[in-house]
Amino acid sequence: MTGPLEHSASSRARGALVAACGSFALLVAAGAGVMACASPTQDALIESLGEEVDGVPRGELHRYGQPCLACHGGYGPGSPQFSIAGTVFAQPDDEIPVSGARVVITDSTGEKTTLRSNCAGNFYAQQGDYAPVYPIRVEVICSTPPGFDGATTTYRNVMGTRINREGSCAGCHDNEPASQDGPGRVYCMDARLNNPFTLSDNCAGGPKRGDASGAAASSAASTGADAATSTGAGQ
Repeated sequence: MTGPLEHSASSRARGALVAACGSFALLVAAGAGVMACASPTQDALIESLGEEVDGVPRGELHRYGQPCLACHGGYGPGSPQFSIAGTVFAQPDDEIPVSGARVVITDSTGEKTTLRSNCAGNFYAQQGDYAPVYPIRVEVICSTPPGFDGATTTYRNVMGTRINREGSCAGCHDNEPASQDGPGRVYCMDARLNNPFTLSDNCAGGPKRGDASGAAASSAASTGADAATSTGAGQ
């Protein structure tokens, strides 16, 4: 049991703490120079992303293949804030981004949400619009450009594991081929298949022709797809 003296001292301590918190809030409200909390790990991650690419404006087309939430997750300088974001590539061994890929997310309540990639391969959901309940299941569905006969092929890749909390796909899926260090890119179709996707001449973001590793050879290939819709190998 707490005696009268102990109770009184505890009350005084709580009162002092409340007063201190109130004073801190007033200082912040008044714009005083109060040091904010910092994360050396997050700062190092943001620093490692490098400078903006010349000619690519800040926005939905910039920094393809990078961990978007490093800056857009509430800590960094990016605005708006995202709940989930990433980049879809054509194949695991090249840097050709895919426009119009469907990223289907199913959260632990069973709610299903579909995001679409832009011409830089980027997709995202803003925090105010979408707040998935983790863990989440993700699949990527891509339709190839029409072939000479007008036919397209659809590939569906289902992520083999669940995402427990990381909203940046590139937090695990580096913009590199798979290796012992990581699972590699988020991609549409297996590297053993001919790649019908090409780099866009009209997209401000993503790699430019001649800059992406293996892009020229991959983009010159043809699928020879028939009218049937097929399912690609799982990711």
